[in-house]
Amino acid sequence: MKINPPIKFMAIILACVLLDIILHIVTSAYSTTPGTAQYTVLGMWLGTELTAILWALLAFSCAAGVLCRFQNSIPGSGLNKGLRYGLAIALLWLFAMLEGVPLFGHALINEFVVGLSDAVPVLVMGALLGWFVLKKGQHNKSVRFTIKQKLLAIGVFSAIFVMGRYLAYFTGAIQSGLQTSPLYTFLWTLLMGAGIGMVYILLGQAAQTTSLKRNVAVFGFCIFGINWAVFLIFMPLLFTGFLIDVLLRITIDILLVTIGCYLVFKLTYSRYQGTHQKISLP
Repeated sequence: MKINPPIKFMAIILACVLLDIILHIVTSAYSTTPGTAQYTVLGMWLGTELTAILWALLAFSCAAGVLCRFQNSIPGSGLNKGLRYGLAIALLWLFAMLEGVPLFGHALINEFVVGLSDAVPVLVMGALLGWFVLKKGQHNKSVRFTIKQKLLAIGVFSAIFVMGRYLAYFTGAIQSGLQTSPLYTFLWTLLMGAGIGMVYILLGQAAQTTSLKRNVAVFGFCIFGINWAVFLIFMPLLFTGFLIDVLLRITIDILLVTIGCYLVFKLTYSRYQGTHQKISLP
């Protein structure tokens, strides 16, 4: 019996949310909570477990929706395309989780293990969507960067993210571990910027079209922006006192990544001018 793509889509999301729940149960000994955190009304009403399940359904549905909507902007075909996307979002969410080390003073091993509990299911989800749901026979060729251009992309995203985040840290626009853990704060900020650069290399190459606006919009606001927002929104769903900080963090980071995307495009596009290669966006 042939199963409709929407049913496959929903079944894969539910299966990966279930995997996420199982992994969090298995790694519960590594779970951490901000010391002075108090539960929101939703958190008190549903409890930690149901709130986490609600978040997982939201986050995985949004991540899957972004892949299906912008599949024409991602290099590869089928399984390869899904693995690229899944790996990119897994890296993004894992690195984001590590901010708990300088921000809340949590142990690195705890944040890493808990981060893997989300990263592994989203990687699996990308692979399953690529195999069972994405359009077959459609192979998008990526505009390949040279090693120098890859290093340039990672360097630009790292520099922009560090400068922008430190401006936010020093002005007190968002919470940080700058006073309590200055070294870990710097290392995480640099690592996160480099991670975003790696995600751009994995996914952003196919968005190298002659349209700067479309390139920036697809990567900065849609692929990065949506996945970043749905991951960070977990804290204000469960705990009070984080909503404004998280909304500012999401806004600032999307702006920084958008600027980075703009600069990388401008610095690398000259290589492709005069060629006949052009990759269309949806």
